[in-house]
Amino acid sequence: MKIDSSNTSQIAALQEAAQQRAAQADSQTPSTTGAAAQAATTGGSNSTVSLSALSTDLRTSSSADIDTAKVAAIKASIADGSYKVDSGKVADGILSSASELLKTQTPPAGG
Repeated sequence: MKIDSSNTSQIAALQEAAQQRAAQADSQTPSTTGAAAQAATTGGSNSTVSLSALSTDLRTSSSADIDTAKVAAIKASIADGSYKVDSGKVADGILSSASELLKTQTPPAGG
C-alpha cells in the first residue's frame, strides 16, 4: 500500500470551490451577527455549529475513493476468521515505500 501525496491540486480546487460557495452564501444570507452576539452575551443555549463548504466537499468526494464492497468483504472475512495477511506483500510494500522516501530526500549541505 502506498500513500499518494499528489492530491494537492485536488485539495486546492476544493478549497477554491468552497471559498466561492462561501462568498455566494454570505451575499445571499442576511447578517446574523447581532443575534449571535446577543446569544453569547445572554448565555443562550441556542448554539449552532456550521462546517465549511470545504469539509462538506471532502466528506462527499472521499466516499468515491472507497470500494465499499471490498471493505464489506474484508470485514466479513475478518469477522469469520478467514482473513489471511500476506506478510511478504506487507514487507515488500514497506521496503518499497522506504526506498522511495530515501530517494527523494536530499543529502545535508556541506557533507
